[in-house]
Amino acid sequence: GLLLLILIGTVLIGGLVWRLMWQPNPTQLVVHGLEKLNGATSFRYDLTQHQWVEGKDRVLSQILGEKDGGNTRIQGQLIGSPVEMIVIGDTMYSKDPFSKKWVRFASAPAVQEVFLAELNPLSLLQFKELGEVVLRGQEKLNGEKVWVCQLKPSIQNQLMEEFWNDFSYTLNISKSTKAVVKAAIQAKSKQKAESMEMSIVFKDIGKKVQIQQPIN
Repeated sequence: GLLLLILIGTVLIGGLVWRLMWQPNPTQLVVHGLEKLNGATSFRYDLTQHQWVEGKDRVLSQILGEKDGGNTRIQGQLIGSPVEMIVIGDTMYSKDPFSKKWVRFASAPAVQEVFLAELNPLSLLQFKELGEVVLRGQEKLNGEKVWVCQLKPSIQNQLMEEFWNDFSYTLNISKSTKAVVKAAIQAKSKQKAESMEMSIVFKDIGKKVQIQQPIN
């Protein structure tokens, strides 16, 4: 009986040590995490973008957004000005900050090109090549355990490539849902020796989100 107890204890301790020491393949972790996020039909997100200008930290964007299929709603600040937009299919609505009335734009795709990152944060996570992916360990994000991976990918975003280079990404991948739940991006300006930082936190991935046409 004593021998059996020792054997069971050894197996349990061995299993616990294996769980603590085991680490996933970082490249597969990132690939699966991106697939999980891109496959979600709905989610909410917080986006913040900073840029260093003449040695000073300048906040370019602070956005709260939500997506439901092809519909999107954002509100926040863009370059110090309040912004609130709703995209329903091919139609965009923008709230006038002074009259508080909604203005309708029939050609949403043209406007969305200007606000690509704010209206579609997944466009920042399209890569031609991942490059080397390094697993930096585990952390907690909003009480949730996440894997932390760093990479210097070749991105697939013409707008960002036009102004920035030397991209560096830090991705947080949920241990429970396996989806990317945060992306921190750093890049350098092509014209000046200035840096840009962007943070995107994804929440309520796959949960129900309702976005409706605004009414004045």
